[in-house]
Amino acid sequence: MKNQAKDAHVGVVKQFSLPPSPQPPTVTANLSSQLDAYDAAEPTSVPISMSSTNSQEDAGGADEFLTFLEADVPKLDHGHH
Repeated sequence: MKNQAKDAHVGVVKQFSLPPSPQPPTVTANLSSQLDAYDAAEPTSVPISMSSTNSQEDAGGADEFLTFLEADVPKLDHGHH
């Protein structure tokens, strides 16, 4: 093995330096008042008139839907005889 000079790496290898440490985000608004307003707000609900119009779609119920899902899929005849 050939001996190299101690400073042979100069110009080939960059000097390592740590990146600047990240700064925490700053909050400009008063979050406590916004959270209190959110907690005090009443939850919105669906009007009764809207839910009654959707009842026709849900007429079958869960049992009928599960029966539909468990039913055998009919085989399609592609006309290949």
